[in-house]
Amino acid sequence: MQYPVEDTDSKVFDYVIIGGGTAGLVLANRLSDNPAVQVLVLEAGDERLDASSPLPQTDPNINIPGLMTELYGDEKYDWKFKTAPQPSLKNRTIAWPRGKVLGGSSAINFLMVSHASRADLDNWEKLGNPGWNFDTLQPYYRRSEAFNAPSTETAEELGTAIVDTSLHGNSGPVQTSFPKGQGPLDEAWSRTFKTLGLGPQADPRAGSTLGGYSLPKFMDKTAKRSYAAPAYYVPASRRANLKVLTGAFVKKIAFDTNTSPVTATGVWYYVDGNKHFVGVLREIILSAGTVKSPQILELSGIGNKTQLDKFGIEAIVENDGVGENLQASGDHPLVGFGYEALEGVPTREMIKQPGVLDWALQEYTQKGAGPLAGGATGTGFLSYSSVLPAEQKDSSKAQLTKLVDEYSNSTTGGLRKQLEVQKEVLLNDHEADIQYNFGASGANYAAGESTAAFFDHNDPGGYAGIMTVLTHAFSRGSIHIQSPDASTAPIIDPRYMSNPVDIEVLSSGLLFTQNISEAAPLSNLLKDNEAGDGKKAQPSFKVDGRLTKESAVRIVREAVSSSFHPVGTCAMLPREDGGVVDSSLRVYGTRNLRVVDASVFPLNVRGNIASLVYAVAERASDLIKSGQ
Repeated sequence: MQYPVEDTDSKVFDYVIIGGGTAGLVLANRLSDNPAVQVLVLEAGDERLDASSPLPQTDPNINIPGLMTELYGDEKYDWKFKTAPQPSLKNRTIAWPRGKVLGGSSAINFLMVSHASRADLDNWEKLGNPGWNFDTLQPYYRRSEAFNAPSTETAEELGTAIVDTSLHGNSGPVQTSFPKGQGPLDEAWSRTFKTLGLGPQADPRAGSTLGGYSLPKFMDKTAKRSYAAPAYYVPASRRANLKVLTGAFVKKIAFDTNTSPVTATGVWYYVDGNKHFVGVLREIILSAGTVKSPQILELSGIGNKTQLDKFGIEAIVENDGVGENLQASGDHPLVGFGYEALEGVPTREMIKQPGVLDWALQEYTQKGAGPLAGGATGTGFLSYSSVLPAEQKDSSKAQLTKLVDEYSNSTTGGLRKQLEVQKEVLLNDHEADIQYNFGASGANYAAGESTAAFFDHNDPGGYAGIMTVLTHAFSRGSIHIQSPDASTAPIIDPRYMSNPVDIEVLSSGLLFTQNISEAAPLSNLLKDNEAGDGKKAQPSFKVDGRLTKESAVRIVREAVSSSFHPVGTCAMLPREDGGVVDSSLRVYGTRNLRVVDASVFPLNVRGNIASLVYAVAERASDLIKSGQ
């Protein structure tokens, strides 16, 4: 239930959760299932649902998948973060949408349900986190999910034969479903990968699937977004022991410094400009996300002493890892690229034509189908080796190995251990280095600075858009405060493409989109270019004829955007390796303080991360309740 702010001033809670986002609301639900435990959630954003109704009525911009880009850059939903200028991207600043609403980024993401590979998660344990591996996390993936199997018609349209329902959850809070009525381009996607000999062999939940396929979305059977607020908060909202305070902007965590280690005792926060304090009996759980969690730790005196001294903040716990380990792969940098569709092939660009939007709304509201019900549905995961021409495989892999070794040899400690693990993934032909996302829409060449405009462009015609995504980049960046004022955004510096390995892999993946576009049945829906030696590229990308390595590198530097999957800034690692939290997610050097969100990921995983955030939070709730 919503909670009067004045009442927190005179009350002490067992648990105070900072951040009512994807992870925070999982914890709120699971911890408050014990009626003897008092739980408070402090969320800076607003609640955009009616929790009192039997079926929560959420803001339509959140509910309707096809309207997701309306959320980006709008302060009602989005923190509107921007990166520092990126030298390797021609000094461009990149938009970093983060959900500023109850439900966090699960309310504004692309709704794509992806799954980490076995190697991805086993690598977490390999880096010094016992118990964090593929097998341990699978029950938590399932516990969070209620999978709705596709109808026979949808299964035939999207080619979902690889789905193994036994690997999915069937009674969890968050619903996942395949979209209906997505049109010929989406129907061609998975079939095209079979033509290329790259069809998937098993459900991705099995842990090692490569190839192209259609994935489910975080939505219910009616194609309404399913996210943390209606899924986890609403069922628990009438519990007398769960309080949620929205519009609560956290300033810092308070500590008793007379204990060893220091003890977290409460939280200072603002509501409507007025300062408040709430005390805690058991634990404070920081779930503010990869951007805000390190910021709050630094404002509270946990971080690099030199960094804190700049702003007159006393270093209560010195830890140089806070705000570091931001992986450019942690944001999964992507570059969109469009191939022109034949006249009459349905694409998003048609929505501008008279009557089409009305038709799309009718399809959505009456059938839960059509262009507003899906967004990007096709995906694919390929190894670096699989996108290379046969005659270049050996030489390109040898050159890439040399680049990796040169960079790795220049590093020490925890980072070097990470890079060694990443090298194993990169050179493993059974692991994904590149992800493709697909939709019936062109891309905006300059969308990196405005995610809201990602699909909006001025090129005539309709397009099939293939987004090439880097899954495990080698670049590293940081997030640090630039002011002692909590309302001032931190400096976000991913250092995109600062490692030449990232440029090589992403540009090679972009080049391979030509192979995809030229294979049937997708090729039968696209226009040939003027020379007749390939498919026609979207004009604003300034490619005459076929993509070359040179033009692919240029496009990467000029058009890379964010997938907004940032991780790693409060990494779960041994402290001597740059860790901020231990394998129980407790902050080193403190008592009664944990971090539970994507910032604890020591290495990122392939694909979209929301399903993993749910799983990590589910496991964290068990750790907390068991006192680990």
